[in-house]
Amino acid sequence: MSARQDPFAACLPALLPWAPPARRAELHRAVRTAVERSFVALRGPLDGARPATDADVRAIVAASEAYVQGWFDAVMRPAAEHPPNGWGWPSSLGAWLDASRNHGRGRAFRPTLAENLDFFARFPFEETLILVEHAEHIARTTTGTPRQRAADATAEALRWAWTRHADGRGWDDAEWHEYLDVDELIGWTTAALRLPGLRPSRAAERVEEIAGQEWDGWSPWTAEELPPLFLAQASQAVADCVT
Repeated sequence: MSARQDPFAACLPALLPWAPPARRAELHRAVRTAVERSFVALRGPLDGARPATDADVRAIVAASEAYVQGWFDAVMRPAAEHPPNGWGWPSSLGAWLDASRNHGRGRAFRPTLAENLDFFARFPFEETLILVEHAEHIARTTTGTPRQRAADATAEALRWAWTRHADGRGWDDAEWHEYLDVDELIGWTTAALRLPGLRPSRAAERVEEIAGQEWDGWSPWTAEELPPLFLAQASQAVADCVT
């Protein structure tokens, strides 16, 4: 990834083949298989019903992260050769650390080995792949001028994200727009539009700034939809990013 490339735009082509539901399920199965094989080699026979120990969970976590690190290096590094930290990568991908730095993590908070496998032996970037899949769908279905497409795609993506998450009403430990992953949502959506002059990371930053404002008479705990003024301002901000 050159200094001029946007991280969302650079990574989108690499992630798209993995975004469909069947490919995401394939990734989960691959992680589970790799972890189980590694566990048997390191810890002996795998009896899912037996109580899990901290050592069991550390072995599961280490194997899972090693597999995902291999996937990351094979799929993402060719798209963006520089380390993610400091390059403005999307949060879920940018926060990834080398698996060798994560050894020793893991506690047996779940009673059985099977329950810990179900929790830890999964592909951790599924949410990003879901956002990428929907971004591509929005890009295919929006029409009009570049500015109109940018505005319409922004509003559609935000409404979709609200519908996905609003029923949970779990806004107690983070802001509502963090639950909606507004930064990644808009970053992938605008990257999928592939509009000349539109820098996805800048568009995402602008919408997240707008989302952080107070909206008179609106509460995420009780609202049925996003504030119309927020949608209008966010859509206009992304349209204004088109040059």
